[in-house]
Amino acid sequence: MYAKILVPVDGSSTANQALDEAIKLAKALGSTIEVLHVIDNSHLFYDTGISAAADVHGTVVDAGKTILEQAGSRVTSAGLRSETRMVEDPVAPGDIPGTILKAAMDSKAELVVIGSHGRTGFRKLVLGSVAEKVMHQCPLPVWIIRGKEG
Repeated sequence: MYAKILVPVDGSSTANQALDEAIKLAKALGSTIEVLHVIDNSHLFYDTGISAAADVHGTVVDAGKTILEQAGSRVTSAGLRSETRMVEDPVAPGDIPGTILKAAMDSKAELVVIGSHGRTGFRKLVLGSVAEKVMHQCPLPVWIIRGKEG
C-alpha cells in the first residue's frame, strides 16, 4: 500500500507541512518518497524579448535545486528512502498541475501528498489552486494537507 509517495514542493511552509505528513505516513508504511519541484515558467507569458529571461530561468532553477536538496535531506534524515526530481519544462507554460500529474504517472507513484493554502472566494478565483486541480484531474489518490496560518 503506497510504496511510492509523490510530494510536490515549492519551498512554502504549506508544502513543508505536506512533506511532514508524507514522512509520517511513509514511516508507518515503509514507503519511498519522491520529492518533486516544478519550475514555474509562466514568466514566458510576459517575455519582452530582453535577454533577462534567461537570467530569471537560471535563478529559478538554482532556487529549485535548493528547495529539493532541503526537502530530500528532511526525508533521509527521517530514515526514509528519498528520490528528488526537478522538472524544468512543464507540459505547457505555467501548467504546474498538469506537470505534477504527468510526473506522478511517470514515476509510478501510488499517492500524491500536496499542500494547499486553503484560499477561498476571490483569492481562489484569481490565484487558482494547484492542489485542487491536481485532486480533480489525478487518477491516483491525492491527500491534500491544508496549510496552517503563520
